[in-house]
Amino acid sequence: MGQQVGLVTNGRDAADRIRVEGWDYDPATRQQARSEASMQEQNERLRPLVIPTRRGPEQIRQVLETLARVELTDGLNMGRLVVETMGRFPRDATIITVMPQVTYETVIALQALKEQGFAVTAVLNMHDEYDFAGASGPLVSIGIQTHHLKNEDSIPVVCQKYLLR
Repeated sequence: MGQQVGLVTNGRDAADRIRVEGWDYDPATRQQARSEASMQEQNERLRPLVIPTRRGPEQIRQVLETLARVELTDGLNMGRLVVETMGRFPRDATIITVMPQVTYETVIALQALKEQGFAVTAVLNMHDEYDFAGASGPLVSIGIQTHHLKNEDSIPVVCQKYLLR
């Protein structure tokens, strides 16, 4: 659509992890194979992955490659991520967050973005309707539009709703 796009994530780059920690191509046990292939859930890395906003097909390719390599970590929560990266967002940016849960700290961070003049939308990745309703309530009350990403089949529906709003 010719619009600028960028990416900020608190996940860890798997290629970076392999560079630092190595990769065992021939594990001796099944447990060792599982631990090598699994996502690292705890990480002391507090540096977000950032792809600055730009236009063009090369930019989209870079964002997709980064998303393909990102691993879940808990090194940097959403509130801290917003504080760390807010200065890197262009003033006319639309911020689309994808989150599996909403905390009070997250609500405060997203409200701060909204008060700075950014358009903020939250995509909540949770299966249960009641969990979605409970998580989206505080966001809707401060004027942040929410979308329910229930499963893989709902991805086109969420994208279409966002584009048609």
